[in-house]
Amino acid sequence: MFRLPLFFEAEFVFGQFVVLLLAVYRGPIMGLVASSLASLPLVLAWGSFWSTLTFGLEAVFIGLLCKNKRSNIVLTVIAYWLFIGMPISWYSISQYEDFLDSHRTTILIKQLANGILYAHLAALLLPLSPVSRFFSLAGKIRARSIKEQSSHLISSLLITLGILFFFYTLNQNFNNFSEKFAQSHIAKHNSLEYQLSLIMEDNQKAIAELKYTLARVWEDKQQRGEVLLDFNSRNPSFKTMVVANKSGDLINSSPPELVQNVLSQNESINIADRDYFNQVIENSHVYVSPGFVGRGFGRDLIVAVSTAVPAANDSTKNLGVVEGSFVLTSEKSLKQAINNMSDSVEAVLLDQNDQVLMSSEKLKLLSLSPFKLVPGVSKFYDHDLVNLVDGNGIKSDEVYYIEESVFHWGWKLITLRNEQVHASVIEKSLILFAFSIVLVVLLSYLFAWLISHSWSYYMQKLIQLIDRGEDFEKELIEFEENDELPEEISKLYQEIKRSRLKITNMNQVLQNTVAERTEKLQLLNTKLNVMARQDALTKLDNRRVFNDSLNELWIECQRELIPLSMLIIDLDYFKKVNDTYGHPIGDQVLIYLGKELSQFKTDGVKCIARLGGEEFSMLIKGIEHKESIELAEKIRSHIAGLSISIGTDKFINVTVSIGVASIDATKFTSSKLYQLADNALYEAKHSGRNAVKHLELD
Repeated sequence: MFRLPLFFEAEFVFGQFVVLLLAVYRGPIMGLVASSLASLPLVLAWGSFWSTLTFGLEAVFIGLLCKNKRSNIVLTVIAYWLFIGMPISWYSISQYEDFLDSHRTTILIKQLANGILYAHLAALLLPLSPVSRFFSLAGKIRARSIKEQSSHLISSLLITLGILFFFYTLNQNFNNFSEKFAQSHIAKHNSLEYQLSLIMEDNQKAIAELKYTLARVWEDKQQRGEVLLDFNSRNPSFKTMVVANKSGDLINSSPPELVQNVLSQNESINIADRDYFNQVIENSHVYVSPGFVGRGFGRDLIVAVSTAVPAANDSTKNLGVVEGSFVLTSEKSLKQAINNMSDSVEAVLLDQNDQVLMSSEKLKLLSLSPFKLVPGVSKFYDHDLVNLVDGNGIKSDEVYYIEESVFHWGWKLITLRNEQVHASVIEKSLILFAFSIVLVVLLSYLFAWLISHSWSYYMQKLIQLIDRGEDFEKELIEFEENDELPEEISKLYQEIKRSRLKITNMNQVLQNTVAERTEKLQLLNTKLNVMARQDALTKLDNRRVFNDSLNELWIECQRELIPLSMLIIDLDYFKKVNDTYGHPIGDQVLIYLGKELSQFKTDGVKCIARLGGEEFSMLIKGIEHKESIELAEKIRSHIAGLSISIGTDKFINVTVSIGVASIDATKFTSSKLYQLADNALYEAKHSGRNAVKHLELD
């Protein structure tokens, strides 16, 4: 839901527990300075300094309370956030537009949870002598009693387990709830989509069937009218229906008074200008129009469904158009389906022009108004949220998750899930989570104090020996060898020694294993780097290296104002070699050819690569076109004069065709060079092979 970059989270939590250590040991001023630095990531991420204020006050608060007497740092942090930090943050966040108001409580509880986490980390480090020496001023280190230390260890263990448990369960609950919430939205969306499809497809199917009936009675005006009236009576969802000839003239209507109504308003009875006529007159599909205000039908929102009427004896010829108009808002089942989604999900039905046809009443969208969504606040949130913009360009305060689908006739269904409803449920879980964490902390300290008190019995006896002035060294020896001491205390010392030895040995084994595997990994990486740049068969450069070299050399030649040349070398009749001797011999020939080509590597020849199959290439920097041709001829004649051994006393001869190209790099691109060389190779292949052809652009 709410997020920060992982680096910022880690740096901030680490920084804050260091701040607490400085505040405890060095005082409020040092803590305030350190807190300002630690909160810098939040300032950079949020563009607001309220985090510096709240965390700076925390450092001052902790530093003042611990100035003369060491207080329990976790309980102190909880008290600060509950009574100071969270109220200040509540006000500050409300002034910051990049946070959703519905997430305000979530952010505050996250602050409290983070506060407990980094306070707990600081509490774990406080008793350690190296930490005390590093952070404290000289002479300010205060020794802790064994009772305090044992209480600290027990409470730390309990709090750690509690925090881990609650964070885990909270994360599981968040994931499960978010998934169920999203699935519920998708299910409602799909259900509404299905209902809308049924309603509209029934109308389309009915119109599609009507056209064949009209085709049979097309020549009889009276029968056309009767068929239209009969159909309209059986399909009352169509408020009006018309039949027009191929020119668009209205020839029948239902109800019949429709024509007279139109004439009485001095309007044309030709519908050739309407989309529902133009879209179907030359084809056979059923067309569903965008929403419009009907001409001659008042201010009702009309949707037209139309199709062409084919000739009875020739289905490829259309006689005219039949169209049915229905008032979308009068479709009660459709209206109920859209308005009865759920309390958190709203629906909008759009036409092909993204105009509102119908929408949930809560959205208060006007029919035929333009529909627009804009990205909502997403800077710190895991989901893409949107805001709704009304026809006047005013953005809604609500933020939504969106599901969208497009019907095959062009309309769109958009369902919007109100993020605030989602956030309110999560907020309740977070409040319970925060209460549970605080309760775990309090109970952990109480339980730890009770246990540590009972465990400190023998420690108290040791203190009494010291207070009585007994011979400490003698009593201490007797104390260590005393059979009346609890077995656990005696075993603890021995077990610690054994455990430390085990850990040392395990660390040594682990270090050796890591070193060995690191060495193997480095070797493998070296091999992989070679394989990534080398052709596996010929050990020449591969196509990838060729492409990189071509671009690099083109840049160098352009900068140095020198020519760049390319040779593309193709082995003649290589398929015949494979077919005659087999692919292993073919591979052997390619390997041999690769070795022979490598002999021509000079300062000017920067790359020799196998492009694929039997095709090789050379990239040459800084020599004239004539020299490139001469080099190509040397290669051709050299290969032609070779006898390649393919077995005992068996040899074959091969030839190559070579395309040579040169360009002025300041005028032409590297891709042009490749195209020229390829064209030259084509000429060489089609001029009888075993030839060199060349092209040059300067």
